[in-house]
Amino acid sequence: MTKKFSVQYTCAHCGGQTSAETGFGRWMRNHPHLHSAKGIVRTDTDHTVLRFRNFHGDRSIHLLMDIEVKEFGSNPDRAQRSLLMLKHQLISNNGRNVANAVTRCTRVLKSTYDGADVLVRYLGTHLLQFEKTCPTDSAWIKWDYQEITAVQLAKLLAIELNPYDPSQEMDEILVDRHATRRPIPNLFAGIESI
Repeated sequence: MTKKFSVQYTCAHCGGQTSAETGFGRWMRNHPHLHSAKGIVRTDTDHTVLRFRNFHGDRSIHLLMDIEVKEFGSNPDRAQRSLLMLKHQLISNNGRNVANAVTRCTRVLKSTYDGADVLVRYLGTHLLQFEKTCPTDSAWIKWDYQEITAVQLAKLLAIELNPYDPSQEMDEILVDRHATRRPIPNLFAGIESI
């Protein structure tokens, strides 16, 4: 059975909570042909962040990551967790270099915005959790289950920090691609199966 929609947003004026579901979302949820009992599972992508970077002269790269945001300390449910992990694995192009370090491969893709081929590195799908709804009203913020500060969050969203290791500057892994790195984490390992 298709799950009841539970995402709420907080009104900036009165502080009240109301449904964040769109008309199209309600239509899909209520359409008898699109129920999960028929094998249809859907989830939205909360945020996709793209950062265009120039470094080392004329070399440039687009850095791209997806972010799943959860308020009030919630976790993705089992179906969403599975879908996000499938998508992450499908898009990620990870490997190992000659020094056996994990590498996130850069691909040449066509950009309709630039009208040219561009270098793109996908930096994965990451879980962002707030104690309440945002950095300003939350006592804690977690990125892939690790507590971070609001300053770190801003740097992660600007892709100035490595989203797989927020203690590391992004330039460190862009410049030295052969450096030994930590293994790529299981994004949703902190959640037990339902």
